[in-house]
Amino acid sequence: MSKEMDRRKYPRLYKSFKVQIKKLEFPLKSQKLLETKCLNISAGGIFLKTYEPFKVDDVVQVIIYIIGLGKFHKSYFKKFEALTDQKISGIGKVVRVNKLGEEFEIGIKFVDVYEDDWKALYEFIRAELDKNS
Repeated sequence: MSKEMDRRKYPRLYKSFKVQIKKLEFPLKSQKLLETKCLNISAGGIFLKTYEPFKVDDVVQVIIYIIGLGKFHKSYFKKFEALTDQKISGIGKVVRVNKLGEEFEIGIKFVDVYEDDWKALYEFIRAELDKNS
């Protein structure tokens, strides 16, 4: 096992999901909403590519669309949610930026996610990893 794997608190799921991200900055109307796909996700954060530059320590809002997340959510309304509208949103902090030509790889650590959403994400990832092992 590599040192990087030893450092990780949560296992990573290498699966692509639609992501909306925007840097939290003032004035509020200067916030630009970007759409991309993640490269991997864990209960601790997300790794994605974008053409827009970010800096380490930028605070961002992320919305991740995950089909199937609802069945792991304790929400009363989960039976009524559309499959395509299952998402988790939260606040993250950019902890890693790699420039690759015109693209940037961005590592984001979750810093504020609703507890029920976080638990649903954790259980979803665990179930997906169990299914693939």
